[in-house]
Amino acid sequence: MPQRFLQTVTWPCLLALLFVSSQTVAGDILVRVEGKQANAPVHLALLSADQPDWNGSILRQIQSEDGELRLRDLPPGRYAVQLFQDLDGDGALALSPRGIPREPVGFSTNPTLLKGKPTPSQCLFEHGSGDTLITVKLRSKKR
Repeated sequence: MPQRFLQTVTWPCLLALLFVSSQTVAGDILVRVEGKQANAPVHLALLSADQPDWNGSILRQIQSEDGELRLRDLPPGRYAVQLFQDLDGDGALALSPRGIPREPVGFSTNPTLLKGKPTPSQCLFEHGSGDTLITVKLRSKKR
């Protein structure tokens, strides 16, 4: 009787343990913002780095008044981040008639902006099963 009970209880427990250990562990992505001007929120959009452009499906959007933003419980993967500081408070990136940002913008991996807006693949970073820290520098058009 005790041996039968032990077999009955042990197999379901082992299967449950195997199932739980095979689950992907999610970590946080902490984004530190450099070059932020005071008293204006920063808006962040997270995309899969495999998207051909920034108009693809956005995985997460957050905003913060701080110089740090945290994206919680993200599975491991290849991601790209774009952000801007909303100086005029309208919730959207202000652009010139030629499409040049009038508010500070930044991208993960801090690529050069001399050739225009980078693609998500140019901004890609790897996020593992633990927490990931990235630093994004805000850049604005010189006046």
